[in-house]
Amino acid sequence: MARILRSKWKDVIDELFTFKWIIFGMIIYIYGSRRKEQLYYFSVQTKLSLNKWDLLHSFLSDIYLILYFILPVLLYRSISIIISDFEYTILIRLGSYRSWVYQTLNKFVQSLSIATIVWGAVSGLLLIGAPSFAGWSPFSKLDGSLSETQILQKFIDTPFLALLLHLSLLILSLICIHFILAIIYVKSQRKGIVIFIAVFIWVYSGVSFKLLPSHAYLFNLCNYLILHSGAAQFGNIWGPFAIVIGLATLIVWSVNRIDLNTKIFSKLRYNWGYIIFFALIVISLWSGMREKLGKTIWDQFIFMFIGGSNHTFSLKSFLSYWVIYFGFIYLIQLYLQRELSEIGYYKLLRYRSISKWFWEWYRKIMIYIAFYLLILALFSLLLSSLKRFSFDFYISVDNSITISEVFYHFFVNGYLQVLFYVLFVFIISWLSKEIFYSLLAICILSIFMFPGLNNWLIIPSGLNSIGYILSDHSIYRISVVLSLWNILGIIFVLYIFHKKDIDL
Repeated sequence: MARILRSKWKDVIDELFTFKWIIFGMIIYIYGSRRKEQLYYFSVQTKLSLNKWDLLHSFLSDIYLILYFILPVLLYRSISIIISDFEYTILIRLGSYRSWVYQTLNKFVQSLSIATIVWGAVSGLLLIGAPSFAGWSPFSKLDGSLSETQILQKFIDTPFLALLLHLSLLILSLICIHFILAIIYVKSQRKGIVIFIAVFIWVYSGVSFKLLPSHAYLFNLCNYLILHSGAAQFGNIWGPFAIVIGLATLIVWSVNRIDLNTKIFSKLRYNWGYIIFFALIVISLWSGMREKLGKTIWDQFIFMFIGGSNHTFSLKSFLSYWVIYFGFIYLIQLYLQRELSEIGYYKLLRYRSISKWFWEWYRKIMIYIAFYLLILALFSLLLSSLKRFSFDFYISVDNSITISEVFYHFFVNGYLQVLFYVLFVFIISWLSKEIFYSLLAICILSIFMFPGLNNWLIIPSGLNSIGYILSDHSIYRISVVLSLWNILGIIFVLYIFHKKDIDL
């Protein structure tokens, strides 16, 4: 073990003194010298003294240095490792794509460590002659944004902890980017695609930094690479970490399932539908927030799921409802089609009858719906909290509405409404055996969400829209209507089963 460690350290030291890393350090030194002069100029202008922590944070957290130099260098190193190491002799020796991805990560982390060492050493040289008193300097406590420390000191007690957290966020984000590039290369096995993605990430980082409006900070890549940028945009230091750690967890879960013995390509193609659906949900919920009309996260919850009603209809809300609810029904429709295509003698032998098979399938769907609504609620509240809306337990857009009523309508009526959609799709699919007719039927049913077509709230279309609460409709009457439609749907299903059920 000791011999292996000595060998690795020797490799790192030999790599450290190569020409490319010397040039890397010289470029950082030249840029850092100019940045040092700029900070001293600001210190003189404000008549406030700075210390070594101001300079160190400036050298290691500078947005321009990271986006336009550090990031492209490490992206180039990442794709070089990925492309050069993807050989079938190596894959055969490692035995799986998963092991190969982790091997490329090991090499990338080694390069990342060398880059950090060089970066830190150059920063240490630039600190010579700077005041060395501990803690945040008077300059960093200025209420401004002339330096990184002036932002970080508002959120973190000590400059050392702030620097440690910044480097942790940066390294974790870079590892996630390498993982993503490696996974894409495993899927495509085409150099052009992985190079294009790497270039796109670099270009997008600059575009998101320069062009994205402040309210779109969730999509700003800088906020996940540089701590002071993320803290300023999110209003806390944990928002960027939560998203990056969540992404890292999802990536590791995906990598652990990329094995040579699995049907990786078919699985990835199959999962693209879920990825696109999730992305559409994020866009729908994010675009549904209305900063000028609501103050609390509960206000934004109403706007996200407002849907369509006779008095609060808008095309954007209607399309958002389509994505969130009918998109989910479409995924269930695909699952149903697979189930129906597999119905044969072996399933009848297992379940003894079609009715028993249906109840077993329907029971799973009921659990999926409850889980989906819970995830929707939690995710929508998370998005609202990221935009720094108040957590106060009241609804400012309408004082007559209580939070319990909103959640009752969302969960209870939402559950009953989605259950009916499932029964409706099941009946059409069972009778027609074609997915097209189910989609056509859903489209026709959704027309009744438009104003004036369902004034009596009898047709079960979009009745779980939160807009009905704002329109002073009885949410309990809606529950009764949806319950009756579900009962009628189940009775009709049992009736069509009774005609062709086979008991063994």
